[in-house]
Amino acid sequence: MTKIKICGLMTKEEALMANEARPDLAGVVFAPGRHQVTAEEALVVRKALDERIPLVGVFVAEPVETILKLVETGTIQMIQLHGQRPIAEARQLQSAGVPIIQALVGDDAIDQAKDWQNQLRLRRSQEQDGGLEKRQDSNFPLANFNGGSDEKADSDSALADFNGGLAEHPDGDLDLVDFLMVDAGAGSGQRLDWQRLVGLAPTHLFVAGGIQPDNLSDLLQLYQPAFVDVSSGAETKGHKDLNKMVALVAIAHQEERK
Repeated sequence: MTKIKICGLMTKEEALMANEARPDLAGVVFAPGRHQVTAEEALVVRKALDERIPLVGVFVAEPVETILKLVETGTIQMIQLHGQRPIAEARQLQSAGVPIIQALVGDDAIDQAKDWQNQLRLRRSQEQDGGLEKRQDSNFPLANFNGGSDEKADSDSALADFNGGLAEHPDGDLDLVDFLMVDAGAGSGQRLDWQRLVGLAPTHLFVAGGIQPDNLSDLLQLYQPAFVDVSSGAETKGHKDLNKMVALVAIAHQEERK
């Protein structure tokens, strides 16, 4: 079963809609844009949101201290990052002890994700041959978010060795990322070429961009990522639409396709 994140919540009313639609994750955006919220507005969303639905904070260039405070206050339970961070900042964010999503944005997002998987396969092969010291398991509790613990053994299921653009030194041996997101353009409503997703291991992967109730089934017939992420596709005239949210969750939560 593919899980779903409904992003761009801004108000108590939208949080209550999410409670009714029951996505697996909800999101609030702290980066500049149409969906931007303040820390106070995000806390209102968190208090209204069902405690069983983790809230993801979306950031671009916000200070690490701001992000960590949102975690410490319980406002957000996951971090979604766009763009690069210095290694020292990345380590600070990891110390927060919550899952981190690294967004890969643009036409080459799928290629970047495929490059990571090739790197990981090579690293795993070297580990098995004794060429590298084995990586310790991530501190993050992925089993609650990855769409099923049965996939843990898959050689492509861990993101801990890939920085995904999170840190400024791409050759660093980093244990910093739990999930990747491929997105045509943050908040653009544009979609990637979904045909190109085929061959990309779906575990711990979010697919975002241009997903709507009338095309989500098309995506899932072609490819089933661990998560889909929807924002404007769950809206009508710029506001969250309960009927669309319910429809999207229902489509995503269908029985796993053969």
